[in-house]
Amino acid sequence: MFGRGRSQQGSRGSRTDNVEVQETFTPLERAKHLGNSKLSLQRLVFVYELVETAHEIGYEDTVKQLLPLVKKLAGDVEILVRQKLVPHFGDLAGFLIQSDPEKGYEEVLDKVLPLVSALLNEKAAEVNQGAVEALIALASHLRPNGMTHMVLRTVISMSQNDENEDSRCTAVVLLNSLAEMLGPDLCRQFSIPSLAALSQDPYMRVRMVAASNLAEVAKVAGTKDAHGRLIDVIKELATDKMWHVRKAVVEHLATFAMEIAVETREAHLLPLMKAFLDDMQEPVRTAACQQLGYFIGALESPERVPEGLVRKYTDVIRYMATGTDVLYHSAYTFAAVVKATGPAQWIRLGDVCGLMVMYPDTRAKKALASSLHVVAEVLGPHRVLRQIMPHLSMLMLATDHVDVRLAALKNVALLMKVANCVEVNICIVRMLSTLWAKASTLSWRVRQALAQQIGAICDYMATTGQEAKTAAQLGGEDLYDIVPLGQDEGVPAASVDSDATLPAANVSSAVEREVDTEDLVWDRLLPLYFQLCEDSVAEVRDEAARVTAKVLRAAIPEMFVESTKEEGSSGCLALPAKTSRLVRRLIHTFARGRGFRNRMTYVRMCDSIIRETPTGVFTEHFMRPFVRLSRDSTRNVLLCWAVTVAPHLRKAGRLGTNEVMLVAAHRMAYRLSEQDEKKRKFPEERRILEAAPISAMPPGHDFVPTGPESDWTDDMDGEEDDDATSATEGGTGDSLDQGPGEEPSASPVGTPSKRPPDAEAITSSSSSSSSSSSSPAARSPSGATPPRSPAGASEGRWQAHDLVEDGLVEQQEMDREMDSAFSDRRLLHEAEKDAPEQFGRRPSDEDVLGNLESLPTEADAATQPDSSPPAEAEAAVEKKTVGEEDDTTRG
Repeated sequence: MFGRGRSQQGSRGSRTDNVEVQETFTPLERAKHLGNSKLSLQRLVFVYELVETAHEIGYEDTVKQLLPLVKKLAGDVEILVRQKLVPHFGDLAGFLIQSDPEKGYEEVLDKVLPLVSALLNEKAAEVNQGAVEALIALASHLRPNGMTHMVLRTVISMSQNDENEDSRCTAVVLLNSLAEMLGPDLCRQFSIPSLAALSQDPYMRVRMVAASNLAEVAKVAGTKDAHGRLIDVIKELATDKMWHVRKAVVEHLATFAMEIAVETREAHLLPLMKAFLDDMQEPVRTAACQQLGYFIGALESPERVPEGLVRKYTDVIRYMATGTDVLYHSAYTFAAVVKATGPAQWIRLGDVCGLMVMYPDTRAKKALASSLHVVAEVLGPHRVLRQIMPHLSMLMLATDHVDVRLAALKNVALLMKVANCVEVNICIVRMLSTLWAKASTLSWRVRQALAQQIGAICDYMATTGQEAKTAAQLGGEDLYDIVPLGQDEGVPAASVDSDATLPAANVSSAVEREVDTEDLVWDRLLPLYFQLCEDSVAEVRDEAARVTAKVLRAAIPEMFVESTKEEGSSGCLALPAKTSRLVRRLIHTFARGRGFRNRMTYVRMCDSIIRETPTGVFTEHFMRPFVRLSRDSTRNVLLCWAVTVAPHLRKAGRLGTNEVMLVAAHRMAYRLSEQDEKKRKFPEERRILEAAPISAMPPGHDFVPTGPESDWTDDMDGEEDDDATSATEGGTGDSLDQGPGEEPSASPVGTPSKRPPDAEAITSSSSSSSSSSSSPAARSPSGATPPRSPAGASEGRWQAHDLVEDGLVEQQEMDREMDSAFSDRRLLHEAEKDAPEQFGRRPSDEDVLGNLESLPTEADAATQPDSSPPAEAEAAVEKKTVGEEDDTTRG
């Protein structure tokens, strides 16, 4: 709009010349052109660019050129220009003072502050409100001397302006807003007397503003004498003949009460609240009912809250029409009222709590759902199950409103911590399962909150399970309350001494807590966790991946116990079969998932494990599949891998000394640079890895591996039993649905079996090829590296090397190495292509490799008559070949 353009011809051209702004203008020339323009829109552009232009042209030109323009625009005829100008005075003053602390400060006092003071008397409400905020911002830059002589003097003069009612109202607001910057002494000396005088102003609006602006002065003044003088002002305003003034007093009575002593609240302000509840004017009574919950909460103690006030509060909820602000504020303050009145008044408050849950008012139900954990903390653990859980169930499951359900869901973990009861834990987890059953109708925000709460619940259960084990070992006395004999079920109270105890009951209770916690995690929370990790919305998947460490700590505590005994050691005890299958399921479902989203989720899972667990947990159980993802074919996975691993591979990072991860990162960066040379750009991934302060490549490793690139280097291979080291192998061994002694079962989609089909084919092909040649090493060309075999791996290494992981090497690389070692080696499909008449049936690999030399040549095949196999047999062979290729790709 304001760039260079071509002038229009004729009479219209003269009108558009002023609109055009040359692009060659310097910032100062542009500011002068816009600030002096006759078009209000261009002057408005100058206002928006004021602070930015000041930084561009510097301090000297700002003082000489810009400040005169600012002074001119402060009296602009357009209200919008003045309104948009006043918010920039604070930033402009900050620039001047920072550029030259002495001269700039003087410029603010002499030129900027008078402009703001003049705008305080504006009749336009928008300009006046902006000037008040600008003066408060300027006051934060001023020294005490300037505050006293410039700001306070301006405000006092405005409060004494008998001819302008608006000026006195503005002075009241400023006295309260500037109290903290004025300090206690100036507040007691100037602010309180001025407010007392303005509270007796003949104009009702001034008294209303005075009743609304006393709390901050009371907070800063601080002494009993000052509070007494302000309480006298409140009492005088509370008896004002105009109900508008009384309504303003009651609307701010609770705020004022929070700034004075508790004893003073009860003695002086409680009678005022009772009088407001019985006021003759309905607006005053309605405002008092709306503020009643806040005022009861301000009393803070059951002894100071009269029973009549609680009865009035419950009557307001019971008889007030739904959808009103009174009901919303009553629900909003319900937890504060329960906290102030204590458990003794729950008989009354519990009934109205049930009513608010049943009301159709969404705002009230949302406010109540957000504070149920505070109510549970006041009532105590023994009342949570019967008094709170039914309300939580209604708010979470029986409503279709997303906000109410979110409010109830976000605090269930806090509720479990407050209750600390197995029955409550079971009830809440079942609620979450029931909620997930409605997943098709749930908003993704509810599913995201559910993932957050699963992490918090697992964190709590992990701590509870550890405490239960400790209690069972210590006899229960140290961590749980001793049950007095006679209070336990089945023991007659009259038959025993009242001082006797039953520590054995606590031991059994601790064992039950441990068992129940484990069952809840495995039977309820883990299925929810896996489904959330595969959610269709990325935000839900990411949130579920962030809580992986907490879920594992609750589900597999033995993994953390054994890993932390010697953190950083090379040994790791084998996990039980159940927990080992869980680790394998994580790896098979996500690290080796068909969809790239699952693999990205695994990367984020590992990020959580690295950050929140001992380093050994990641390196011994999850690192091997994680390293494989650095060679993923999907760019999204590579980018996620680079972003995740970069902060951990710094010298001070958790994995800064891990050779495997460093080698993988450097090799990934090298591969991406090679791809860039081939015009296949990976700029973002390269930028992340190159910009991160990653440690240097460990000595003894190359950027390009000499053999088929696998997950580990030669010095990391070990030889251990597959079943015993299934967890440390990164998910190899038995399938998820198979026990240690059971027969292998069919693996689900996306879950590889213990030994993929192509692994056997690779092994048999290698053995037959070796038997057909006398010495593979002698026949291999110089520099060729045959495929590694796990048979020669050394024992005692912290990571083993197994056949399954060898089978995961890309088939093309293995074929290339075998071809280089055995020149007469042919693949089955090549032999079929050369002589199709010889393959009426599918031969074995031994037949192919044993009869390579006897196969007819292409010339002989051309001279022979057509004896191709039937179409059915050819289709069967082709179908079987395609199936094997699919198995190879899957591996």
